[in-house]
Amino acid sequence: MYAGAPYYAAESALRCGVDLVTVYTAAEACMPIKCYSPELMVRAVYSIEVMNSYLDEEGGIIREMEGECRRGGGGGGGGGGNDAPTTKETNGSDTRRIAMMSGRPPIGGEGGRYLPIQGGEARNDDGVEVLAEGLGRMTSLEGKLHALGERREVFIGGIVDDITHAFPTLHAMCIGPGLGRHPLVFSVAEKVIQRAIEARLMLIIDADALFMLSLGEYRDLLEDLRSYERCVMTPNLMEMRRLRDALSADDGGGRRSNIIVQKGNVDEIIHDSYTMRCEEEGGLKRCGGIGDVLAGTISAFMAWNAILEMEETHDAQNDVITNKESEWQRRLFASWAAAVVVKKATKVAFQKKKRSMSALDVIGEIGDVVNDMEDDLKNAVP
Repeated sequence: MYAGAPYYAAESALRCGVDLVTVYTAAEACMPIKCYSPELMVRAVYSIEVMNSYLDEEGGIIREMEGECRRGGGGGGGGGGNDAPTTKETNGSDTRRIAMMSGRPPIGGEGGRYLPIQGGEARNDDGVEVLAEGLGRMTSLEGKLHALGERREVFIGGIVDDITHAFPTLHAMCIGPGLGRHPLVFSVAEKVIQRAIEARLMLIIDADALFMLSLGEYRDLLEDLRSYERCVMTPNLMEMRRLRDALSADDGGGRRSNIIVQKGNVDEIIHDSYTMRCEEEGGLKRCGGIGDVLAGTISAFMAWNAILEMEETHDAQNDVITNKESEWQRRLFASWAAAVVVKKATKVAFQKKKRSMSALDVIGEIGDVVNDMEDDLKNAVP
């Protein structure tokens, strides 16, 4: 459904001058993206159909467990005396945090899901036998759910390994355009981001990856990225609100080492308490895909920045002093320059196409805009 977004981001990076761009995506999106551009390298690293099969299988097991609970609740007779198992009330099919009568740990370990076994008094042999059979079936279903979880972790781990194997060849990675909101894709993205931080890879986080970070279960990852100086996040106003809401009230703002590019009529590029504003005039039409174009353009500029830092690291080993404080300033300037490029390209595209302008028209102007900016800089130097 969102095959255009990764294409826009990847093609924008190419038009900036990046030599090679690889798109890691779903098998279902691979062919369309490859047909959009023969220059892009496109790799299918997972299948949504396979991911859905895991969720369907899990849902089927849970429904069986819920059915087992209901069957247990129908066989007890009257009372509810001291020997009767007790449960908390459930809300619809939500069976989390409900005590199991058996006293076994929750599914998935501590903090996982509990399921109830409801029933009346078990005061005769038949009742005890029925209860024992129910517990046996529940134990079997728990085993199936556990085995499924292990298979799913192996499956996700294989995808993560496939992607991270290429890290030594990359200068930057953009995560988010066209990602979608599938929970298993989020699990993959989380682990890839964690590995990227460990590898000190330049990260650009956009679109649905930002939505993922706004969810409570990814709060720790959000904190890690806020303190990771080689990360650029590109939220719009709504995404920025979600990220702020995701942080606890007692956070106090904290020190932020990463860079935020808050998109809007005037883009704001923020590092901790320092802010640059891109007040470059853009086109009058706000078409879909411009955010993806910006993400790809920032990725290109941050890749160049990573190359400069690698060269400086090499120089430092040869006793050339490197100003570490200038690194974040240069990353801030690179993000600002990328925002300027997209604003200028949008303006030129709108002047030519007017209301029929699309993101593809903006991408087509990026090369000339970058060249013009370079010429302006050369002419400005005495």
